[in-house]
Amino acid sequence: MNMTFVAQASRPIQRRLIIERHANDDFCSTPCGCDPPADALSPLGIKRAQSLAHVLSGSGVSEAYCSDAQRTHETLAPLKQLLGSQLAVTEFSTSTPDGPDGHIQAVVAAAAALPATAIAVAVSHSNTVGPIIQGLGGDNIAPIGESEFDRLFVLVDPRNGNKSLLQLRY
Repeated sequence: MNMTFVAQASRPIQRRLIIERHANDDFCSTPCGCDPPADALSPLGIKRAQSLAHVLSGSGVSEAYCSDAQRTHETLAPLKQLLGSQLAVTEFSTSTPDGPDGHIQAVVAAAAALPATAIAVAVSHSNTVGPIIQGLGGDNIAPIGESEFDRLFVLVDPRNGNKSLLQLRY
């Protein structure tokens, strides 16, 4: 994959929020006798996480949000390895009494509080990506299927309030 997300300074700086579902965790789509680790990425998911890191490493991303699920942490791990201390990772649990809704609200609040020049990534789940985008003022998205792991959303949040949402596949 040779896709790179580059922040250009040719126009006023705008907050950018990258939102995506965790990478593949579907070890065995057919009976194979394997015993996958609970909540871990599959080998294909590890490759996808590495591709995501490659795509985002030059973007200027400095904040990352994930849930308490191992697969969200593993999706961010290659990016964290590349960026080191330049990337702050914050976990927002889905295991609180508010469940996924609490996770969504926490990610939205944290992203909304970022400076206008920030670039952040949120790695979440098929049932929370859409509500996170909506909570940040983005458009509705089509539901993410259980076997879809390649949709990447970029919400551009300019100071004038005219947000735009770009959907990519990687």
